[in-house]
Amino acid sequence: MNLFSHTPSRATPTDDVRLSDAIGPLTVGDLSERFGGAIAVVIPAYDEAENLSELLPRVPRHVGGVPAAVLVVDDGSADDTAGAALDGGAVLAHLPENRGGGAALRVGYALMVAAGAGVVITMDADGQHQPEEIARLVEPVLSGRAQLVQGSRVLGSSEPGAFARELGIALFNLLVRVLTRVRVTDCSNSFRAIHTELLPELELHQPQFHAAEFLIEALTRDFVFEEVPVSVLSRRHGRSKKPATVRYGFGFAWAITSAWRRSILRRGTTRAGIRPARSRGAGRRRAQAPRGSPRLTPDPRARLVGRSQREDCAGGGIADPEALQLVADHGKQHPDPE
Repeated sequence: MNLFSHTPSRATPTDDVRLSDAIGPLTVGDLSERFGGAIAVVIPAYDEAENLSELLPRVPRHVGGVPAAVLVVDDGSADDTAGAALDGGAVLAHLPENRGGGAALRVGYALMVAAGAGVVITMDADGQHQPEEIARLVEPVLSGRAQLVQGSRVLGSSEPGAFARELGIALFNLLVRVLTRVRVTDCSNSFRAIHTELLPELELHQPQFHAAEFLIEALTRDFVFEEVPVSVLSRRHGRSKKPATVRYGFGFAWAITSAWRRSILRRGTTRAGIRPARSRGAGRRRAQAPRGSPRLTPDPRARLVGRSQREDCAGGGIADPEALQLVADHGKQHPDPE
């Protein structure tokens, strides 16, 4: 499993990732009580105290009858992001230094795999994504219609942004469509929902341009994919962490092409018989209408029954041992400054 790929020369243990909630410190094993079988909303945050104070009270505690809980990954913030997360009822994973949004998300993914969450939702901390739209976002996953769902401002709405950046995203959408043969309308959107059990299949490296890399990884592995309309607003408070438009464009393009190149190598070794080929189902999955009989995905609501039964028998949820070992072993993700 390649979820925790990183640059070895910059690796350090994850013992320095501190977990806590409003009551006090937590261990990885404690997370299954809060997140096991639930919808986990993972929010990477860097100096976003003011925005989190407004965002977290709006996150629903149940979606479609399934409990939901929030994990904020504080990416080495200098402000009171940690305090805002705890005051808002979230579980906090505190990183001692800034590593980049992609690296912070990988820590969140690892923790949610270990906790046995049913579905992981990711959203930005800056107020651009709307918690009121979480139910719409996650419905195709809960119903078993899709494995990965991504929000689209093109199908929905957005406040005006820089013309050059909007033009660039349109071109990148076209590039993704050419490379994957899947129609994608908003490849830069990180407001998404995915079955947690699929996360360890992904090979993720990017510290900053993670949205494109995540999407290419999922589409080239034939995850059943769907987009839903969402609204994207301008940042509520503070300053954007994105680089200048030209540098952003080069970084985004590099993330797409790097992930695509890895997928070519992966599929080439599969065809050569170096490792067992993964079942690809009835054919290439389409973004809005999968060809052939769509693969039905497990209903996360059914996991609540299993979770209850495990707790009755064993006195609490137990995280998957392999995932726990991955969390214990994987290194700090490379924080190459962007």
